[in-house]
Amino acid sequence: MSDHHERAMLLFAQLASIADRKQQSIGRDRFLVLTGIAATCAGWPEVAARCLEVITSASPQHIVGRYPSFAAALRDDEFMPYVRQVEKFCSAERAEHLLAEMRMSPPTIDDEHSAGDVSLELLDRLPPKV
Repeated sequence: MSDHHERAMLLFAQLASIADRKQQSIGRDRFLVLTGIAATCAGWPEVAARCLEVITSASPQHIVGRYPSFAAALRDDEFMPYVRQVEKFCSAERAEHLLAEMRMSPPTIDDEHSAGDVSLELLDRLPPKV
């Protein structure tokens, strides 16, 4: 597990939540993909699974819907061009900057709430759209 990936997961989950509240479905889905990738790299498969669930319920034909999990998608060479594309959309550093521009603090974790718990709490606010 990597602190960098956990931090990215938290930032992207928060931005996905914000995009959802603003009814920006394309941005929400991009941030959810970034959250799912970071969660997979950080060892939080339940966070990645929630991202996959929200994306595919809103857009069943989305590229991530071809895979049973983000881990499976990341093992497929055909998925990697999409990963590079979405990573150009927003880096973790850019995510921090975006939150600062909105005068928002990044999500914090404490002794009682792990990065996965906080990310899931943010993602659970995103009901699957049908």
